Amino acid sequence: MAHENQRLTFLQRAAVAVLWAFCRGFALLPHFVRHYLLGYPIYLLMCYVVRYRRRVIMTNLRNSFPEKSEKELKKICRGSYRNLTEQIINTLSQSGISEEELSRRMILVEPDKVKNAIEGQNIVFMMAHYGPWEAGSVISLAFTNHTLVAVYHELSNVVFDELFKRIRQHRNVELVSMRRLMRHFIDNKDGRPMIIGLISDQNPTIRPNFHWHKFLHQWTAFYNGAEVLALKYGMPVYYFSPYRIRAGHYEGRMTCIYDGKEQVEPNEIMERYVRLVEQDIMREPEMWMWTHRRWKHIPPEEIRNQKI
Repeated sequence: MAHENQRLTFLQRAAVAVLWAFCRGFALLPHFVRHYLLGYPIYLLMCYVVRYRRRVIMTNLRNSFPEKSEKELKKICRGSYRNLTEQIINTLSQSGISEEELSRRMILVEPDKVKNAIEGQNIVFMMAHYGPWEAGSVISLAFTNHTLVAVYHELSNVVFDELFKRIRQHRNVELVSMRRLMRHFIDNKDGRPMIIGLISDQNPTIRPNFHWHKFLHQWTAFYNGAEVLALKYGMPVYYFSPYRIRAGHYEGRMTCIYDGKEQVEPNEIMERYVRLVEQDIMREPEMWMWTHRRWKHIPPEEIRNQKI
């Protein structure tokens, strides 16, 4: 998937241009049209006609909430389709949204307090696939003395990869692929302070002696690049938690889970992150991306035999 610097063919560039024009046109529609007149039919289509990854969602929910009834799980499932619809709309809307409007749709709680705490430092900013994860880039507009390094996974389709890079790009944001993150950080760590934005609730490449966390009644592996960076370079770590106010509007809270100096045990930073993600999911389970095959990796037998 090494196509980050690959030149697109004429047809690929044309495809990107057409898709970008569609996204821009969609983003210019009034909020009510995007989120209600169009959003509700899209939700109905995904939930009741296409039934997008319905089996994956329900399997994940049953394993995560064994105490809930089937009726309760189906209600969460319907809510997860609504959330997925809303996040698709939010993502497409970023292609035509002004910075001022983006800041109004994702209101940061007490950003000045965090600014004062991290002044002049490189920091790690951890998120999850919870609510409007793409809108977390709004911190780049509030923390103008830092560059937000938005870490992303390259898509195998070069046209959609280029399209999503365009959608995610705005002032004070630098997009860096996961495979280039460490090299990029080493090359730039002594320059302008960086905020390394990582979505860490995704399946990592499993290695020997990998740490497994108790998460939603299941042994779960997490991408631990945030902890590796933080401990190696003494970087503070913040967790970003979004709260939904109404369709397309959110409030974002930033919680410090490591100050860059504290002596911690291995995997402690990740454990704090996992507990906060779990806390958010327990509060509003429909906001998480249950469509992911999150538990496809099987832990070693000695881990499976431990009580959850």
